[in-house]
Amino acid sequence: METSGGEVGPYTRWIPVTFGECDPAAIAYYPRFFDWFHRAMEGWYEAVTGRRYADLILVDKRGLPAVHTEADFVAPCRLGEEVGVVVRVARVGTSSMDLRFTVIGRDGSVRARGGTVVVHVDLDPTSGRHMQPLPLIDERFAAYAREFPPQ
Repeated sequence: METSGGEVGPYTRWIPVTFGECDPAAIAYYPRFFDWFHRAMEGWYEAVTGRRYADLILVDKRGLPAVHTEADFVAPCRLGEEVGVVVRVARVGTSSMDLRFTVIGRDGSVRARGGTVVVHVDLDPTSGRHMQPLPLIDERFAAYAREFPPQ
């Protein structure tokens, strides 16, 4: 159901469009796309690093909160279908990453495009650097960005 970058292409998380995600017209309600972006980012993080995203937060006491997010909607996502959220990396900075998302149907048609800038921060309230940016030290993020740049 999911592919990780490097095997057959960039990481894609497949998500069913369920009743609870739709408006009365039986299409995905627009805020759901931002949830899908985050769910795809979590899966991408796990595929790239080999670690659970939950461990980043609960064990390492680090996080990747969004500081900017955006979306452009191209075509509806309908109740009962499955959509893929393709993750690409536009930029890796000292402590931030610009992630780009493309929502596609099973037929490859584009449904939406979006992006989120996340910042690597300290989540330990006792550290003296709580919610302050920390360097991104994992070279795998930059390697993924080189291998699968935004289209």
